This record gives sequence, structure tokens and C-alpha cells, in this order.
Amino acid sequence: MLAAAVAIGLVPWSVLLGATLPRTFRAQNWSLAWVGLDAAIAVAAGATAVLLKRGDIRAALTSTATATLLLVDAWFDTCTSAPGLNHGVAVLEAAFVELPLGAGALWLAFAVLNGPRAARARATAARHRA
Repeated sequence: MLAAAVAIGLVPWSVLLGATLPRTFRAQNWSLAWVGLDAAIAVAAGATAVLLKRGDIRAALTSTATATLLLVDAWFDTCTSAPGLNHGVAVLEAAFVELPLGAGALWLAFAVLNGPRAARARATAARHRA
């Protein structure tokens, strides 16, 4: 229920922001924000690799986080890029790098959740509940 309340509450909030925020803004710590986002993607992807090597189904969580961060990166790259060549590069990077990698990360998460280890984990959990 909390998730539904948040979803409903964000609709008018988003409309308000869309109507009141300036079209442009000079941001402090711009480079730190982008470096931080890319570092978060690297950490999530690295954690996924480690968990996969261990055969840990929690790799589905880190893989989903990686996909989400890549989607956010693509969104903000294309929305904040300067017109012209910079925007073209951002769109191409989103289309051919970030979004395909994000889709691959989501596919990986589903594969991990539907793989043999996940099936064994579900069977074990069901035995413990019985």
C-alpha cells in the first residue's frame, strides 16, 4: 500500500515540478554527480560479477540495480546534453551502449531468478515453511 501511495503522490508532485522548475540551471558539483553515477554503475556491475561467480542468486538484485542505473544514466545524458553534437553523442550512447547493457542486465536478472539455483532455493524455502 505504501508503494501505491508513493506512486499516486508523485503524480501531482511531478506536474508541479514540470510547471515550476527552470528550463536550465547551472549545477554545483556537476562532475562529481556524473562520476558518482558511473562509479555506482561500476560497483553494481562488479557486485553482480562477484555474486555470479559464487553462484549466488542475489546477483539478480545487483543486476537489476545495474540496469536501473544504466537507464538513469541514459535518461540524464540525453536530457542534460547540450544541443548539437553533444546531444547526438548522448543519444547514440544511450541507444547503442547504455540501454542495450541495461536490457542485458535485466535479462540476466530474470535468468538468475529462473535458473537451477533459484529453483533449488525456492524448494528449500518451501520445505522450511512446511
